[in-house]
Amino acid sequence: MTLLGDAAHLMPPLGAGANLAMLDGAELAESLAAGPGEPDEIVRAFEERMWARAGTWAKITEAGLERLVSPDPAEALAFFDEVQPS
Repeated sequence: MTLLGDAAHLMPPLGAGANLAMLDGAELAESLAAGPGEPDEIVRAFEERMWARAGTWAKITEAGLERLVSPDPAEALAFFDEVQPS
């Protein structure tokens, strides 16, 4: 059994989990459809790529959450205004 998307990626709700879920599903389906080989081997290879990618995005979203949800509301608002101008 392999997990995809939100079930496989515990991260802040900043949109990356949903995007990774779609990417994971598509990549796994393409890998299974394209490759000769045992399904178990194909899934294991996919999982290695998925976990590496998920780890990278977990760090990115954690840093983003820390910047957006700061103990200093003025700092958080200034950062939000920087990335999302009104």
